[in-house]
Amino acid sequence: MTGDKSERALVTEWREILAIHARTACEIDRELHQFGLGASDFEVLDLLAAGSPHDGGCSFRVQELADRVHLSQSALSRLVARLEKEGLVDRGICSEDRRGVRVAITDAGRERYEQARPGHRAVLERMLPRGAGVLAAITPT
Repeated sequence: MTGDKSERALVTEWREILAIHARTACEIDRELHQFGLGASDFEVLDLLAAGSPHDGGCSFRVQELADRVHLSQSALSRLVARLEKEGLVDRGICSEDRRGVRVAITDAGRERYEQARPGHRAVLERMLPRGAGVLAAITPT
């Protein structure tokens, strides 16, 4: 019986995490729509605006981005291509490995990011109250 209750609690917690994610993602998409961005677009710009921890600049290898955003390699490639077409990022050959590709935020990308950032952060503040049980459960100690 204890195992059943524990398993039910675990599944309930998992479903709460999924529900919070779904509601938050929808709110973020609604907020970012006015800037012509989706949640994944913003996530890539957010990472690029912060810069790569390896080179101190504002570029990442595509593989580094793939490791940080929750998209398949092909979905990320399509997203980066779209952002490049809109002039928000540039792609170039990686200087340390000619087979690799680096992605960097452009001035236009940084400007769009800065416009969208306050609304994005406001959604996070509203949807993810600090100290919530679900968040405490998924936050590493």
